[in-house]
Parts: sequence; C-alpha cells; structure tokens
Amino acid sequence: MTAFSRGHGPSLERIVALLPSPAQPLHGRRAKPLTFPDNIICFRRCRAADLNHPERGRALHHRFVLILALATDVTVCVDDRTLRLHADEGLLVFPFQFHHYMDPGRPELDWLFVTFEQTDAEVLQALRFRPFAITPTIRRLAGELVTAYLSADGTDVAPLLLALLLARARQSEPARRRAYLPAGALGLVPRVNQLALRKGELVGAKEIARTLGISVSHLRSRFRASCGVSLGRHLRRLRLEKACGLLRLSQNRVTEIAELCGFASIYSFSRTFHAAYGVSPLAYRRGDRPHHRVHH
Repeated sequence: MTAFSRGHGPSLERIVALLPSPAQPLHGRRAKPLTFPDNIICFRRCRAADLNHPERGRALHHRFVLILALATDVTVCVDDRTLRLHADEGLLVFPFQFHHYMDPGRPELDWLFVTFEQTDAEVLQALRFRPFAITPTIRRLAGELVTAYLSADGTDVAPLLLALLLARARQSEPARRRAYLPAGALGLVPRVNQLALRKGELVGAKEIARTLGISVSHLRSRFRASCGVSLGRHLRRLRLEKACGLLRLSQNRVTEIAELCGFASIYSFSRTFHAAYGVSPLAYRRGDRPHHRVHH
C-alpha cells in the first residue's frame, strides 16, 4: 500500500490513470512568469508575552509576515481591522501594514512566523485581511519549509516551499469569522500610508491633513490614539522601511532611493538610516545585518 492510499487521498495509481494520451507530445503547458519569496526568516513564539503589543508600538515594516497559529487563539489587529486568529489558522500581513496582538487565549502559545520579501505582491492580494485554515497540506509544507530553513543546504529549497505554501493558502477555505472595524479613526492608517508613500513626493503632516480635510493637530491626536505612536515617528519609519525594500529589491542608486523616499539629500538619508539601523544604506544593500529588532 502506497503513502497516497493510507488516508492521504487517492492513490498515485488512480490519479495517473486519469491522464490522457497527449495529442502533441512535444507541446506541453507553458509556465507563467513566477516570483519567489526572498530573504526568508523563520522563528517561533511560545509565549503570548513575546508578541508585539500596542504599548510597545505597533509593528510596521516592508516585509511580509506570515503567521501560522499552531496553538492558542489571539486577536490580531492589522491596520484598523481586528481579526481573531484561532489555532490551526494562518494570516498574511502585508508590507507597511500596522499590526499588533491582544487577548491571547492563554499565556502559552505555539505560533510559527515566516517573514519574507517579494517583489510581486499582486499574486498574494487574495490573502489580504483573510485568515485561512491550516490544512494538512499547509502544515506539511510548513514543516518542510522549517526543515529546509534549518538545513545548511536548504537555501534553494526554502523559497520554493514557501511559494507553494502561499499558493495552497490562497486555495484554502477562508476561516469562518467576521472582521470588524473598531470605532474611531476608521481607515486612517491605510489612508495615511497611501498618502505618505506617493512616489516622488515629500508628503508631510500638513499635506496629509489637508487631503483628509482635518487639522494637523486633530490628525496627530487621532493617529496616536489609533496606532500608539506619533504621526511624525510613523512617517519617518515608513520612509525608512520603504528605503529598506528598495535597497533589497531594486537596482536604484542610493541617491534615487533617498529621493523616492522623501529625503532632502543623500546625506540626510544616510545619517537617518544609520541612526535607525546601525549600518549605512550601502552596507544594508550588501547584506550587513541592521542593529535593530522588530517584535512580533
């Protein structure tokens, strides 16, 4: 008896029997252009106290954050949406989305985090704000991904496994729940992010407040109440995280990246970047590890 027939779906022989004889043996299915996850980091959280909480400042960066809740329910707040993530469910947080955690079911948990970068985010849009069930296939792929990540020679395999896991997550049934928006500042964070990340523009608090039709002081107070950090600090971090993504994933010169991210000069950009991460933009592009830590 094969592994396929021991409670894992139809046997391989039965599936192979469904294949037709090709009319054109030399003309098969063409592969679509693919983009693969890069710069993958896998880690585990086993205590709810280790998750990021609002009082620490909500996490925000240019990387994707894949959460697989293997045990314990926790509420995940993404931008202005609140989602209850149950055990055996997963969630993908997109770049530049604020997120933090609250109301854990118990102090102990078992969550797998996989953070990564990917140039083409469009293929993952179906997973935005959509918790999904961790099926046996997804669980198996996650195990193979972590095994490859821990292996010295698994560098080439890990991106393939993560890409397949994400594809299976898109095909998985959405978790049955309702997402809701909390009262106050509805949609404020995504709107501020969208305005602040306009390509080629230096958008400050005054311009954002004018676009939203509110005063600067009202914008600052609403933003701090919604996110737990000041608007000015958020805008600086947003531009720096955008710069990190461009340094990692684009071929733009550092001077171009500084301009795209709203810095007045390359000197201002380099000084601010080094103060935030402990390395220069060029060193970060070469792969030097920045001296900062983001809590999840």
